[in-house]
Amino acid sequence: MPCRLYKGVGVGTFLHSAPDLRAHGINAHMPTAHRDTTTIMEHIARGTTRSPCISLTRSYGVAVDYAIDFSRTTPTAATPAFVYEITLPDSHGMIVIDPVAHVAADLTDPLVMPSYHHDGDMEFLLGVVDPHKMGAHLNTLIRTPKGSTPTPRPANLSLQLETLVRALRDAEILIIGAIPAAYVTDRHEWWY
Repeated sequence: MPCRLYKGVGVGTFLHSAPDLRAHGINAHMPTAHRDTTTIMEHIARGTTRSPCISLTRSYGVAVDYAIDFSRTTPTAATPAFVYEITLPDSHGMIVIDPVAHVAADLTDPLVMPSYHHDGDMEFLLGVVDPHKMGAHLNTLIRTPKGSTPTPRPANLSLQLETLVRALRDAEILIIGAIPAAYVTDRHEWWY
């Protein structure tokens, strides 16, 4: 059964300056670059665009948020942000990665480092989910047993945890290399 995915494209970003993606498809910045788990984590958690990955989402709402929030200038009716619809048929022939499953596959022993486990309070994850509005939770000092005197520090945020949380938050799916124009089926304009 075909799968519908979405791509938010902010004003002034790499893909926004490209011709209409419905006619030209979507190419990663570096479609032939090396791909491994670290590349995938840096693409998701650090926003590294120099990778072979194209981020898509199952959520139209997430795509709208990306299109608007990551615009370099305010989207207007004259220069809108875009949300593209991508429809993948059953036999699409592309490399599709579920980043949560991919990263989690390397994290089967909870006692080794690196780990996705953190040592903060329950609210710590709120800061990982929304660092702009809830970033204070990222800086809350960890609690320690009474009588201990460790150096005060915020909770551990590993690249693995940040990747898993962001991929879950964004309902993210990665395509490696390129998406043919035939699969880019619609474009919606967004502005304030």
